[in-house]
Amino acid sequence: MSAKDSAPAQGPSTLAHAMQILQITARGGYRGASVDDYLDAMDFSRPTLYRLLKGLKAQGFLRSAPIRGRYMLGYELLVLGAQAGNGAGLRDLARPRLLALAQRLGDSFYLFARDGVNAVCLEVQNGAYPVGSFVRATGGRLPLGVGQASIALLAYLGEAERQEILVNNAERLRDEFSLSIASIEAEIDHVLAHGFARGVEGSQLPEYTGLAVPVLDHSGHPLGAMSCSMLKSRMTDTHRQEVLQGMREEVGEMIDQAHGLLYLD
Repeated sequence: MSAKDSAPAQGPSTLAHAMQILQITARGGYRGASVDDYLDAMDFSRPTLYRLLKGLKAQGFLRSAPIRGRYMLGYELLVLGAQAGNGAGLRDLARPRLLALAQRLGDSFYLFARDGVNAVCLEVQNGAYPVGSFVRATGGRLPLGVGQASIALLAYLGEAERQEILVNNAERLRDEFSLSIASIEAEIDHVLAHGFARGVEGSQLPEYTGLAVPVLDHSGHPLGAMSCSMLKSRMTDTHRQEVLQGMREEVGEMIDQAHGLLYLD
């Protein structure tokens, strides 16, 4: 057997290649991915690829696409994804509350959580006036520092941890979002003083604005952030207060409902 064939045979390498296959499949979207798509992007033989595809399909992580000879992500990933996005039941508790806010106030409401140096969207509910967002759907990620929710998450981390994240994300924040560390730190000071985030203005989505409040455990550690996005024209003083009061009440009731389930040891 050649080196090309033998590389994926070992455990860690096989796992890495399986993850690559899932990522390539995801990029194929509704059309799925073909064998040639995988072979063009990965350095191993056709027989090795077929073994990996067969194994992933047997486990439910891949399925056949409507287009013959192509593969799509399997439904087992939906099961795992739902659980991954529902740490301590946070997503289940937030979903009806986000929906109630969206229906009552008309804006778009989100639940975010930290994922390393990023913020990931766990849930979104749109009201009568849905708007654009940095994330398009549940599962979307942003570098911490972008958007009001990630500011709320950053604000309640320890100083050293927060600085490490900002240093790591500084280049992306500057190049992709036109955001400076100084402006983000100024907004973090606002969050710590007032308990809510307004986000930081950048070059993207200039017509939109928003607010966010943290979801904190008993020690003050951020489990997540509830946020709202809207057109700037809707952000009157009265509406701002309605949105903030609504989110604060829902977050407070959500944590009370958890009966300690959301607390971190």
